[in-house]
Amino acid sequence: MLPRFVAVLLLAVWPLWVHADPIPPVVDWTVPDDLPWQTPPSASPAHRYTVPTVGGDTDLVYHNPEFWDFMWRFPGDYVALWDKAMQEEAIPYWGAVVLSTGVLIYYDQKLINGAQNLGRRWGIGNKDNTKPYFSIFGQPIRGPSDVGSAMYFIGDGWLHSSFALGFLGYGYFGEDSRALRTGSELVEGLMTTAFATQTLKHITGRESPIRATQGGGVWRFFPNQIDYHQHVPSFDAFPSGHLATGVMTVTVIAENYPEYTFVQPLGWTLLGLLSFQMMNNGVHWASDYPLAIAMGYGFGKVAVARGRAIEAHSANRAAGIRRDAPQGWDALRLAPMVTADGSMGIGVEYPF
Repeated sequence: MLPRFVAVLLLAVWPLWVHADPIPPVVDWTVPDDLPWQTPPSASPAHRYTVPTVGGDTDLVYHNPEFWDFMWRFPGDYVALWDKAMQEEAIPYWGAVVLSTGVLIYYDQKLINGAQNLGRRWGIGNKDNTKPYFSIFGQPIRGPSDVGSAMYFIGDGWLHSSFALGFLGYGYFGEDSRALRTGSELVEGLMTTAFATQTLKHITGRESPIRATQGGGVWRFFPNQIDYHQHVPSFDAFPSGHLATGVMTVTVIAENYPEYTFVQPLGWTLLGLLSFQMMNNGVHWASDYPLAIAMGYGFGKVAVARGRAIEAHSANRAAGIRRDAPQGWDALRLAPMVTADGSMGIGVEYPF
């Protein structure tokens, strides 16, 4: 039973571990400049932040966002993502989402049982033990109180909102256009993923495992909305908003900071823990995940594509724009290494 459970669970979360190439080579993620509510970037060189790409042939150029960019760009993100989803090159990805979702629906009840058995064996609680620590404008701010709730908290909207505020604050006080743009894109992504996942939840009406009345849960398409809001866990399983938001956050940060290669493996590992815990505490089925991953990744890619320009080095040199590279401690790099005699260790790199 356990090998079968592990094998099918890996099928559920396989996209989380494909991080070697963050940009699928066959899908063009560039977006047109005439999307609805597209805000033209500032042309002032003082508001540009240029980062050399890992490959070295192009630069990522960031402009300061307008204050309400995340709001005005919100509708255009759906237009852009729909355009990308309808590309012929996207068919294999849709096929993977549909196939993995179908297979996982078949195994859902066994996967839930296996996840909860493992949780009990490892001493991980299967209840939401987050508790309020303080309140903002009367709204309680909850946080984890044990290992299980800490794993579940990885997908909490307050955590991702804190990331966005952190980037916005650093960008504003540090006059860093890339950080400002990243924070704006995170807010933008939180809005697009929340609206899209909530819309699908209200359409599909799938029972959460904790409220399931039969194996795999009942789907009640287009449920009565009064019933929905009175008994939310009985209708809101598909797709996972927590996972979609988490994937969006990792995608935006990793795409805007490609030189920090630890972001993706760390992010995907944390999302894997979140995925397990949401099954352990009965919030989601494994089949709620593939579409959530695709949505979070797509909204993150679109937000980044609309928020920066990619220019050749020659264009930046001609414009007299400085290519900013990490300085000081930010330039220090640690990486695993293998010596000629086969010994393993940690290498230190510092460009000067």
